Amino acid sequence: MMRKHLTKAIVSLSLALIMLGLPTLPVFAAQKEESTVQPQWTSIATMDVDMVFVGNEGSAAGCARKHSTASHIEGHLYIYKWTGSTWEYVGHDEGSKTVGTLGLVVEFIGETGVQYKAVLTVVAYTNGIGEWETVEYHKTCR
Repeated sequence: MMRKHLTKAIVSLSLALIMLGLPTLPVFAAQKEESTVQPQWTSIATMDVDMVFVGNEGSAAGCARKHSTASHIEGHLYIYKWTGSTWEYVGHDEGSKTVGTLGLVVEFIGETGVQYKAVLTVVAYTNGIGEWETVEYHKTCR
């Protein structure tokens, strides 16, 4: 009789431990490669674009840096204004670098209440193969 109760207690305790332990076991799911949301650049290290207005004087700046394995980086910074139906070209800057950070600046006169768009397009080259990326920034002149 004592043995029956001991066996029952051991089985009950084992099942309780298993039930308590299951929710704490880590579960891992493989993530598909194409579902990654971060850029996996091999030639471009960083890039950013920004725009400010002081009164109606606008200034847009773009900067980009290449990985050390890339031979050089080229960039174009374009400014557009929204006319109500389309984006109209305002101005641009372009440049390239083999060492350091590529910095581009466009200064322009804005119109109060009009939305402006800065578009930075960069290509960095590794072994003669270009890697392209574009970022945008929107801001309204106040």
